[in-house]
Amino acid sequence: MKKLFLTFAFAVTALAMNAQLYVGGEVGAWRNWDENTTSFKIAPEVGYNLSDKWAVGIELAYSYNYTHPQGMPKGADLNIFGLAPYARYTFAKFGAVNLFLDGGLAWYGASGDLADDDKAFEVGLKPGLSVNLTDKLSFVSHVGFLGYRDADPIFQAAGIESGFGFDLSGQTLNFGLYYNF
Repeated sequence: MKKLFLTFAFAVTALAMNAQLYVGGEVGAWRNWDENTTSFKIAPEVGYNLSDKWAVGIELAYSYNYTHPQGMPKGADLNIFGLAPYARYTFAKFGAVNLFLDGGLAWYGASGDLADDDKAFEVGLKPGLSVNLTDKLSFVSHVGFLGYRDADPIFQAAGIESGFGFDLSGQTLNFGLYYNF
């Protein structure tokens, strides 16, 4: 058992020493006092650089939303969980700036007072930009989506429509930080 554990520890250390692994993600919170709503999102991400051009990764997402409009007897909770594996192709490098395209799929599930086990699914492409702030720290942004989505009513109420298309709006703009090992 010790040999197996040491072999595993050695493999993880070797991967980290080759500066191939990255971790990061997105986090956000919002409180609207007028509407009495609160929301929180955390989306950690881990990935592995296969080469200078290719990387693979996965994002795990959780968001919590609470609303209690005036005149309603009680508030309502909504919990959303997501899983999104992807492959990243970096197609252009300009010094510290990299342009990339993420191709992947995502699954989201909702539960709580506002949802009846609603689900959403998407498969498509997301363009992005990465700025290497230091050797270890990168600023990453995604904007847009081209692909197919299928969404249950709670997601449709949030503006995620079912169908095929291209979406280039402020709702598809995301920012995050990555730490490169």
